[in-house]
Amino acid sequence: MDSFLDIALQCAARGWYVFPLKPRDKSPIVPGGFKAGTRDPEQIALWWKRTPDANIGIACEASGLAVMDCDHGLTCLDDFIAWRDRNGLPPTYTVRSGRRLTADGQPEFGAQMYYSGSFSTQGRKTWKLDGCSGDFKSIGGLVVAPPSIHPDSGERYEVLLDLPVVHRPEMLLGLPLAKEQQPSAPGSSSIGEIDTDNRNDEMVKFVGIVRHASRISELECLSLCMARNERYKKGPMPEDEVQELVAKQYRLYPNAGPDPVVTIGKPAEPEQPKDWRERYHTFDEMNNAPKPTFLIEGFLQKDVITAIAAPVGQRKTIVACNAVHSILTGEPLFGHFAVTQRAARVLYLCPEMGLHSFADRMRNLGLLEYVGKTLFCRTMNSEGHLSLTDLTAEELTGAVVVIDTAVRFVIGDENSSEDMKVFAESCFRLMKIGASSVIVLFHSPKGTKEASELTLENAMRGSGDLGAFVSSCWATRLQDPDNDEWKSPSYMKNVKQRDFKSKPFEVTSDERGRLHLVAPPSVKVSLAKRQGNTGNKDRMEEMAFAVIKASPELSNAKLSDKLKDAGIDRSPEWVRRKRIPLADGTPTPL
Repeated sequence: MDSFLDIALQCAARGWYVFPLKPRDKSPIVPGGFKAGTRDPEQIALWWKRTPDANIGIACEASGLAVMDCDHGLTCLDDFIAWRDRNGLPPTYTVRSGRRLTADGQPEFGAQMYYSGSFSTQGRKTWKLDGCSGDFKSIGGLVVAPPSIHPDSGERYEVLLDLPVVHRPEMLLGLPLAKEQQPSAPGSSSIGEIDTDNRNDEMVKFVGIVRHASRISELECLSLCMARNERYKKGPMPEDEVQELVAKQYRLYPNAGPDPVVTIGKPAEPEQPKDWRERYHTFDEMNNAPKPTFLIEGFLQKDVITAIAAPVGQRKTIVACNAVHSILTGEPLFGHFAVTQRAARVLYLCPEMGLHSFADRMRNLGLLEYVGKTLFCRTMNSEGHLSLTDLTAEELTGAVVVIDTAVRFVIGDENSSEDMKVFAESCFRLMKIGASSVIVLFHSPKGTKEASELTLENAMRGSGDLGAFVSSCWATRLQDPDNDEWKSPSYMKNVKQRDFKSKPFEVTSDERGRLHLVAPPSVKVSLAKRQGNTGNKDRMEEMAFAVIKASPELSNAKLSDKLKDAGIDRSPEWVRRKRIPLADGTPTPL
């Protein structure tokens, strides 16, 4: 018999979203229950590696299933087929449940018919028809898949009829209830009801989760969304709004091609060590462990995951593109951080930006000549959906991978610890099979643009597990966001320093998007307080003074030019006046 893992993978290959249940039980192991269902082979293998005998659950809503579970009234397979044909139910994939006896100990035959076309079971969870009765499992529910073991009988669920899943007949929705269902009390939420103040945002998030976890077609996605629309406590959205919402998401993020081919094989049993000490590093391994190495000295470490975090519009993509420029050209980053090792190639994954905007940015940075040679890019206009698990050893070997942004590659909820562990495993996999470094761009939480200081907690939005799996995190903010978009300096601080330390520094941008260091990191800088125009003027004065202090060898004219390059328009005479107090040690009034 195939293992539970084998069958779980086969279910995923059918297009069903699976998740582990407790062994010999119907209770989910993973947080979120059926909401954690996935078709990702790596995640499925990871779950069943941890619990090889876990029962298999199928999330009905995400899988587009409506399962008609016949609990009572049948005694054998012939009874079932006769009853099914007599009542005009179309043949479909059918499973025998693990329950074998009635409450009083009499033999009974339970059959579960899998149909496509999920629907809300609110108000019609049970049914009765021609001497048989049972319930529906669809939106908001799960079904236990073969060869799972029933918790009461100890018997396995078995495939009765391995037929294609057909669409549910309309008669299902008109069947009388097996027992009366009491309406919910006023103000309460019924089972499966979605209580939200913003139906549009909730539906967009649902589309994103479903599409990132599978290669579902636009038509299938629309069917799921229409069924979900019935569950809103505030009432359904207009159908044309749902259709427009789904169509827009598929235009922005083009759908993937055919389903992946899943290779199924039984996992090898882990060998137990002969000596428990074999589980741990030896002295030689620890003593000979290499010291941290860099691709860009003091900024981008090799063989680790580096984060760049900022709110929307705060230059995190520009910072990443400048790092890519240095990695490919060998030029110092920001004119300061030396490139110690150039990458074989860069894979830049940016499904948040259109081709026109992204190409324009590459052109301004002088990177177009590298495209298709050592720079490979994807945007929202690229064909199909690419998941991190699709990347191969051939393209990853020696490459730097830029993920812009993380939320586009997260399967599930970025606030879920379990989902973030899955994302982390996907990133670590990239390095295990060849990548030299991974750069991940993260959005910061809303309302943190006004923070008085940058920390790991206010830099990276989502579960705290995000900050745990990165080795370094560069947080950045515009010091003068009310100024011209190119003139405001950017404050940069490493808020996660595991293997090296770095002091905060500031960079300015020219109109091509090239960033330049204002002063060496040895010059103390701080995050500007939001004080209006007066505060911004004082901040520019502080920056100018720092540049002058850091470059005593330059003439007044050259210092004036350097200040202008940093977006600070000051004359050589102004520089001369500022340098006089520096010479005698008297502090300059700013």
